[in-house]
Amino acid sequence: MDQLTDELRRLDPPPPPSRVDLDAIVRRAHRHRARTRLLVAVAAAAVVAGAALPLVVDRHRDGGAAAQPTVTCVPTGETSGPRPGTEREAAAERLHFATATRLSMVLDGPLRQALPGAILLDAATCRPELTFRGAGERFDLGIVVVDAAGSGRVDVRVAREAAPAGRDCNAGTETTTCEWATLPDGTVTFRSRADHGGGVVWYDADVYRPDGVHVHLSADNVAFGGTGDPTRVIPPLDDAALLRLTRVESLTL
Repeated sequence: MDQLTDELRRLDPPPPPSRVDLDAIVRRAHRHRARTRLLVAVAAAAVVAGAALPLVVDRHRDGGAAAQPTVTCVPTGETSGPRPGTEREAAAERLHFATATRLSMVLDGPLRQALPGAILLDAATCRPELTFRGAGERFDLGIVVVDAAGSGRVDVRVAREAAPAGRDCNAGTETTTCEWATLPDGTVTFRSRADHGGGVVWYDADVYRPDGVHVHLSADNVAFGGTGDPTRVIPPLDDAALLRLTRVESLTL
Protein backbone atom coordinates (compact mmCIF):
# COMPACT_ATOMS: atom_id res chain seq x y z
CA MET A 1 0.00 0.00 0.00
CA ASP A 2 2.95 2.34 0.65
CA GLN A 3 3.93 2.07 -3.01
CA LEU A 4 0.42 2.92 -4.14
CA THR A 5 0.23 5.88 -1.75
CA ASP A 6 3.57 7.24 -3.02
CA GLU A 7 2.46 6.85 -6.64
CA LEU A 8 -0.83 8.64 -6.01
CA ARG A 9 0.94 11.52 -4.28
CA ARG A 10 3.25 11.90 -7.31
CA LEU A 11 0.19 11.92 -9.56
CA ASP A 12 -1.80 14.49 -7.61
CA PRO A 13 -0.10 15.77 -4.41
CA PRO A 14 -2.87 17.04 -2.08
CA PRO A 15 -2.29 19.80 0.49
CA PRO A 16 -2.29 18.19 3.13
CA PRO A 17 -3.60 14.67 2.40
CA SER A 18 -6.06 13.08 4.76
CA ARG A 19 -6.62 9.88 2.78
CA VAL A 20 -5.93 8.46 -0.68
CA ASP A 21 -8.91 8.64 -3.02
CA LEU A 22 -7.93 6.99 -6.30
CA ASP A 23 -11.37 7.54 -7.81
CA ALA A 24 -11.11 11.30 -7.29
CA ILE A 25 -7.64 11.35 -8.84
CA VAL A 26 -8.80 9.41 -11.88
CA ARG A 27 -11.78 11.76 -12.26
CA ARG A 28 -9.39 14.72 -12.24
CA ALA A 29 -7.23 12.96 -14.85
CA HIS A 30 -10.28 12.47 -17.03
CA ARG A 31 -11.20 16.16 -16.71
CA HIS A 32 -7.63 17.08 -17.69
CA ARG A 33 -7.82 14.92 -20.79
CA ALA A 34 -11.26 16.24 -21.69
CA ARG A 35 -9.70 19.61 -22.46
CA THR A 36 -7.94 18.00 -25.44
CA ARG A 37 -11.14 16.74 -27.08
CA LEU A 38 -12.32 19.83 -28.93
CA LEU A 39 -10.59 19.12 -32.26
CA VAL A 40 -11.73 15.51 -32.31
CA ALA A 41 -15.18 15.59 -30.73
CA VAL A 42 -16.96 14.46 -33.87
CA ALA A 43 -14.38 11.77 -34.55
CA ALA A 44 -14.62 10.43 -31.03
CA ALA A 45 -18.39 10.20 -31.33
CA ALA A 46 -17.98 8.06 -34.45
CA VAL A 47 -15.65 5.70 -32.62
CA VAL A 48 -18.07 5.31 -29.71
CA ALA A 49 -20.55 4.04 -32.27
CA GLY A 50 -18.06 1.26 -33.07
CA ALA A 51 -17.07 2.39 -36.54
CA ALA A 52 -13.67 2.81 -38.10
CA LEU A 53 -12.68 6.46 -38.01
CA PRO A 54 -12.11 8.38 -41.28
CA LEU A 55 -10.10 11.58 -40.86
CA VAL A 56 -9.89 14.16 -43.65
CA VAL A 57 -6.92 16.53 -43.63
CA ASP A 58 -6.55 19.54 -45.92
CA ARG A 59 -2.98 19.46 -47.25
CA HIS A 60 -3.23 22.87 -48.96
CA ARG A 61 -3.31 26.29 -47.40
CA ASP A 62 -2.89 28.39 -50.54
CA GLY A 63 -6.58 28.64 -51.33
CA GLY A 64 -6.34 26.20 -54.25
CA ALA A 65 -8.12 22.90 -54.68
CA ALA A 66 -7.51 20.83 -51.57
CA ALA A 67 -6.54 17.18 -51.71
CA GLN A 68 -8.31 15.43 -48.87
CA PRO A 69 -6.75 12.09 -48.01
CA THR A 70 -8.85 9.86 -45.78
CA VAL A 71 -7.01 8.12 -42.96
CA THR A 72 -8.80 5.32 -41.14
CA CYS A 73 -7.99 4.61 -37.50
CA VAL A 74 -9.23 1.17 -36.45
CA PRO A 75 -9.32 0.65 -32.66
CA THR A 76 -7.68 -2.54 -31.43
CA GLY A 77 -10.12 -2.95 -28.57
CA GLU A 78 -7.44 -2.84 -25.86
CA THR A 79 -8.61 -1.51 -22.52
CA SER A 80 -6.92 -0.22 -19.39
CA GLY A 81 -7.91 0.13 -15.77
CA PRO A 82 -8.05 -2.01 -12.63
CA ARG A 83 -9.53 -5.48 -13.11
CA PRO A 84 -11.08 -7.71 -10.42
CA GLY A 85 -8.95 -10.40 -8.77
CA THR A 86 -7.49 -11.29 -5.41
CA GLU A 87 -6.83 -8.49 -2.95
CA ARG A 88 -3.10 -8.60 -3.73
CA GLU A 89 -3.75 -8.60 -7.49
CA ALA A 90 -6.22 -5.75 -7.13
CA ALA A 91 -3.67 -3.68 -5.21
CA ALA A 92 -1.05 -4.31 -7.91
CA GLU A 93 -3.56 -3.38 -10.62
CA ARG A 94 -4.44 -0.14 -8.85
CA LEU A 95 -0.77 0.79 -8.49
CA HIS A 96 -0.14 0.03 -12.16
CA PHE A 97 -3.20 2.02 -13.24
CA ALA A 98 -2.19 5.00 -11.08
CA THR A 99 1.31 4.97 -12.63
CA ALA A 100 -0.11 4.69 -16.15
CA THR A 101 -2.47 7.61 -15.49
CA ARG A 102 0.37 9.76 -14.15
CA LEU A 103 2.62 8.99 -17.13
CA SER A 104 -0.21 9.83 -19.54
CA MET A 105 -0.74 13.21 -17.90
CA VAL A 106 3.01 13.97 -17.80
CA LEU A 107 3.49 13.24 -21.52
CA ASP A 108 0.33 14.97 -22.76
CA GLY A 109 1.48 18.60 -22.51
CA PRO A 110 5.03 18.27 -23.92
CA LEU A 111 3.81 16.04 -26.75
CA ARG A 112 1.12 18.49 -27.83
CA GLN A 113 3.62 21.36 -27.64
CA ALA A 114 5.91 19.39 -29.96
CA LEU A 115 3.01 18.77 -32.38
CA PRO A 116 1.03 22.05 -32.43
CA GLY A 117 -2.25 21.80 -34.30
CA ALA A 118 -2.03 18.02 -34.80
CA ILE A 119 -4.82 15.61 -33.95
CA LEU A 120 -3.54 12.93 -31.56
CA LEU A 121 -5.42 9.66 -31.17
CA ASP A 122 -4.64 6.71 -28.93
CA ALA A 123 -3.85 3.93 -31.42
CA ALA A 124 -5.59 1.34 -29.23
CA THR A 125 -8.94 3.14 -29.10
CA CYS A 126 -8.82 5.88 -31.77
CA ARG A 127 -9.93 8.31 -29.07
CA PRO A 128 -8.21 11.53 -27.97
CA GLU A 129 -7.44 10.34 -24.43
CA LEU A 130 -3.85 9.07 -24.54
CA THR A 131 -3.43 6.18 -22.10
CA PHE A 132 -0.36 4.10 -21.31
CA ARG A 133 -0.88 0.34 -21.11
CA GLY A 134 1.31 -2.59 -20.18
CA ALA A 135 2.22 -4.90 -17.35
CA GLY A 136 4.70 -4.96 -14.51
CA GLU A 137 7.26 -2.19 -14.85
CA ARG A 138 6.68 -1.57 -18.54
CA PHE A 139 4.24 0.99 -19.95
CA ASP A 140 3.51 1.48 -23.67
CA LEU A 141 1.53 4.01 -25.67
CA GLY A 142 0.90 4.14 -29.43
CA ILE A 143 -0.31 7.41 -30.96
CA VAL A 144 -1.72 8.15 -34.41
CA VAL A 145 -0.73 11.70 -35.41
CA VAL A 146 -2.76 13.50 -38.09
CA ASP A 147 -1.88 16.95 -39.42
CA ALA A 148 -1.64 18.85 -42.71
CA ALA A 149 1.28 16.63 -43.80
CA GLY A 150 -0.74 13.43 -43.47
CA SER A 151 -0.83 10.76 -40.79
CA GLY A 152 1.99 9.08 -38.91
CA ARG A 153 2.75 7.19 -35.76
CA VAL A 154 4.55 7.90 -32.48
CA ASP A 155 5.25 5.13 -29.96
CA VAL A 156 6.36 5.59 -26.37
CA ARG A 157 7.70 3.11 -23.82
CA VAL A 158 8.69 3.69 -20.21
CA ALA A 159 10.23 0.66 -18.51
CA ARG A 160 12.76 -0.37 -15.94
CA GLU A 161 15.59 -1.65 -18.14
CA ALA A 162 19.35 -1.26 -17.91
CA ALA A 163 21.31 0.25 -20.78
CA PRO A 164 22.87 -2.37 -23.06
CA ALA A 165 26.64 -2.57 -23.31
CA GLY A 166 26.46 -1.34 -26.90
CA ARG A 167 23.99 -0.92 -29.72
CA ASP A 168 24.40 -1.16 -33.45
CA CYS A 169 22.38 0.76 -35.97
CA ASN A 170 19.23 -0.99 -37.19
CA ALA A 171 20.07 -4.00 -39.32
CA GLY A 172 18.39 -4.66 -42.64
CA THR A 173 17.80 -1.02 -43.53
CA GLU A 174 18.91 0.80 -46.64
CA THR A 175 20.38 3.79 -44.79
CA THR A 176 20.80 4.30 -41.06
CA THR A 177 22.53 6.90 -38.95
CA CYS A 178 22.79 6.53 -35.20
CA GLU A 179 24.55 8.14 -32.29
CA TRP A 180 25.30 7.00 -28.72
CA ALA A 181 26.28 9.40 -25.95
CA THR A 182 27.00 9.08 -22.23
CA LEU A 183 26.26 12.20 -20.19
CA PRO A 184 28.27 13.29 -17.11
CA ASP A 185 25.57 11.99 -14.73
CA GLY A 186 25.73 8.51 -16.28
CA THR A 187 22.64 8.89 -18.47
CA VAL A 188 22.99 7.08 -21.81
CA THR A 189 21.23 8.53 -24.87
CA PHE A 190 20.67 7.03 -28.29
CA ARG A 191 19.14 8.46 -31.46
CA SER A 192 18.79 7.05 -34.96
CA ARG A 193 17.25 7.58 -38.39
CA ALA A 194 16.52 4.57 -40.56
CA ASP A 195 15.32 4.27 -44.16
CA HIS A 196 13.52 0.95 -44.54
CA GLY A 197 12.95 1.32 -48.28
CA GLY A 198 9.78 2.08 -50.18
CA GLY A 199 9.66 5.51 -48.59
CA VAL A 200 9.25 4.13 -45.04
CA VAL A 201 11.30 6.13 -42.51
CA TRP A 202 11.71 5.50 -38.77
CA TYR A 203 13.25 7.81 -36.18
CA ASP A 204 14.15 6.56 -32.68
CA ALA A 205 15.40 8.05 -29.43
CA ASP A 206 16.25 6.38 -26.11
CA VAL A 207 17.33 7.54 -22.71
CA TYR A 208 18.71 5.10 -20.13
CA ARG A 209 18.80 6.83 -16.75
CA PRO A 210 21.18 5.95 -13.89
CA ASP A 211 18.21 4.77 -11.78
CA GLY A 212 17.46 2.02 -14.31
CA VAL A 213 14.54 3.67 -16.12
CA HIS A 214 14.51 3.45 -19.92
CA VAL A 215 12.39 5.88 -21.96
CA HIS A 216 11.99 5.10 -25.66
CA LEU A 217 10.22 7.15 -28.33
CA SER A 218 9.93 6.35 -32.01
CA ALA A 219 8.16 8.00 -34.93
CA ASP A 220 7.46 6.73 -38.42
CA ASN A 221 5.58 7.83 -41.50
CA VAL A 222 3.21 4.86 -41.56
CA ALA A 223 0.05 5.41 -39.52
CA PHE A 224 -0.44 1.74 -38.68
CA GLY A 225 2.62 0.84 -36.66
CA GLY A 226 5.26 0.65 -39.36
CA THR A 227 3.40 -1.71 -41.71
CA GLY A 228 2.10 -0.82 -45.15
CA ASP A 229 2.79 2.11 -47.44
CA PRO A 230 3.90 5.53 -46.16
CA THR A 231 1.05 7.85 -45.19
CA ARG A 232 3.27 10.96 -45.16
CA VAL A 233 6.72 11.91 -46.47
CA ILE A 234 8.58 12.04 -43.14
CA PRO A 235 7.60 11.08 -39.56
CA PRO A 236 5.72 13.68 -37.51
CA LEU A 237 8.72 14.19 -35.16
CA ASP A 238 12.44 13.99 -35.92
CA ASP A 239 15.00 12.23 -33.73
CA ALA A 240 16.04 15.47 -32.00
CA ALA A 241 12.43 16.20 -30.95
CA LEU A 242 12.00 12.60 -29.79
CA LEU A 243 15.16 12.82 -27.70
CA ARG A 244 13.90 16.01 -26.04
CA LEU A 245 10.70 14.21 -25.05
CA THR A 246 12.63 11.29 -23.56
CA ARG A 247 14.38 13.80 -21.31
CA VAL A 248 11.14 15.03 -19.68
CA GLU A 249 12.13 14.60 -16.06
CA SER A 250 8.76 13.40 -14.72
CA LEU A 251 8.40 10.75 -17.43
CA THR A 252 9.81 8.11 -15.14
CA LEU A 253 8.83 5.30 -12.78
